[in-house]
Amino acid sequence: MENLPPAPSAAPKRISDMTVGEFLTPPFRPVEVLRALGPYGRMLHLEPAISMAPDPEFLVRLVTDHASHQAYIRHEAGSDYKNLENLIRGKNNPSRTTKQVLAGRLGFPMDYLEKLAGSALDGPLIPDILAMFQVLEGLPMRVTSGVLAIEVPCHHCGNNLLNDVDAWWSRQVPGMRPAEYHFAERLLNAVLGASLIERLIAVFKERAELSLDRLDALANPLHHPIGNWLLEALASMSCDSLAELATAMQLRGGVGASFSHGRLKKWSAGQDVMPLEAGEAIAEACGQVKSGVRRLIAARAIALVTDFVAASWPTTAHVAGRKGAGAQEVVHARLVQLGHNLQMAIAEMAGKTPQRSRPSGNAEAS
Repeated sequence: MENLPPAPSAAPKRISDMTVGEFLTPPFRPVEVLRALGPYGRMLHLEPAISMAPDPEFLVRLVTDHASHQAYIRHEAGSDYKNLENLIRGKNNPSRTTKQVLAGRLGFPMDYLEKLAGSALDGPLIPDILAMFQVLEGLPMRVTSGVLAIEVPCHHCGNNLLNDVDAWWSRQVPGMRPAEYHFAERLLNAVLGASLIERLIAVFKERAELSLDRLDALANPLHHPIGNWLLEALASMSCDSLAELATAMQLRGGVGASFSHGRLKKWSAGQDVMPLEAGEAIAEACGQVKSGVRRLIAARAIALVTDFVAASWPTTAHVAGRKGAGAQEVVHARLVQLGHNLQMAIAEMAGKTPQRSRPSGNAEAS
């Protein structure tokens, strides 16, 4: 596909030759950052000057408050976790009663739990669960890449306007290597793909809530992506400042009781990672439990990509002003461009005549 990175050696496997699992959980290519990553970028667990493929566990860290899929399983299994681990690692075979308790607690069919016995002596505890997190990125990424695989020729030069990845990144971030900008592109495709899937579902569902529209607003470089999300929360709760939001959350109690103006300011500026639990509490206060969290996860993904671009950019000139703002300008511009590219591709598929000259960098995303 036009917008996927090339394989490092042999010709890439054709989609027709892939299994469903290979199609939905494509491996990440090795990348190399040049400097320490910011708070959200640190979810990738990459070290400067060391080339390595991002471990898919970063997706667990992105969409939950857990450090790994094993930590997620530990949380879900609670006091029964050790029995589950011993079963899977082949250390012992719990009684049927214990297995029934585990199956009920985890929502696993009994026959599936039986198959887990001795299935992972080392490595990922339950690869199927890690694969589920990978699908959360792989499926929407494939959706976007599939739409952008269509050819939209330019009226002036005849070149495919949608095959712009290398030219765009080379122009906007000179010196950034292909492996790194293809990784950033892949994650942005996943974010946009989630929006496309949401829109498709909305066609068949009455009163569907579109929480992932205006993604470029979350990347607005005037504020950190989490700051942009918090500004939306302020508007929803009729608060004029983060100080007012902190007070409102404290009055609600629960998780909100631990909020302070200082913590919100750090979260808003991206200095600390805002726990997803905190975001869920704010989304609930806004009356947007599901849509608010989905939008927060999109903001977290944009923040991660921004940190990654900042750490992969050969020059440090972009760090002037708010740290990472230059990288965020690039991420925002690419989201806008990808939004325009998707509009062109969808118009082409619908048989309409799209704008076929290359758009300016200031074009608005849908």
